[in-house]
Amino acid sequence: MEVSIRKIGNAQGIIFPNELSLEVGARYRIEQSGPALIMTPINSELFANPDDWVGFRDSISQADREWDQLADS
Repeated sequence: MEVSIRKIGNAQGIIFPNELSLEVGARYRIEQSGPALIMTPINSELFANPDDWVGFRDSISQADREWDQLADS
């Protein structure tokens, strides 16, 4: 997929194709790594709904618990 950087007012921007199904108003953190631009979604509402996390602790495997505790040793 190829896009062009365009002048938008006094700024620059990219028009993203609809096929990416991006949400208008979604926030992203953008970083530059050499010539590449990396966009990462900002999910500020990750912990907004406690019900989304019910049972999460029980889903963690014993191997993951042991690995996590290695850093504490």
